[in-house]
Amino acid sequence: MVVENTQANGRLTNKFSFFDKLFMGIGFYAVTAIGVYGIYRESVIYGLLYVGFLVFGFLVLFGYGLCAHCPHPYKHSDCLFPPFGQLFTKMYKFRPEPATIIDKTAFFVIMGGIVVIPQYWLFKDYTLLAIFWIFCILTCAGFLLFECRRCRNVNCPFNMAKQGSVNGA
Repeated sequence: MVVENTQANGRLTNKFSFFDKLFMGIGFYAVTAIGVYGIYRESVIYGLLYVGFLVFGFLVLFGYGLCAHCPHPYKHSDCLFPPFGQLFTKMYKFRPEPATIIDKTAFFVIMGGIVVIPQYWLFKDYTLLAIFWIFCILTCAGFLLFECRRCRNVNCPFNMAKQGSVNGA
């Protein structure tokens, strides 16, 4: 991870390392893939509905509500989850202003949905459920303990970097 020391925030990321992208990508995509698989193998229709929820959630709720506020893809040509950074810069204009309550609500709806929706089907296979939660816990811990402390997106609900910097500095 390439970092920059700033007086207001200490060390903030400019670029994510290959390891950052690999670790967070595997965790995040594994959680969604296991959720899709767990639902799909019990019910094709509900599996497809969950995939629709994910596609809509990622492209609209995440893209506009969270990622359009993030300076990483717009100012530093980088994203923790390739290829989404490049996709969102083409779909949405950078929004450096603070996230609205609607943006934050949309973020929590999709994050909650990713985890909560598959639980009914995953409880039918405890091995799959355990694997889902292992990836989920490791990914959340990676975000909260590692990534969020140095993120430049001060508009993200989970940002833990010291406040006082302009978003995208």
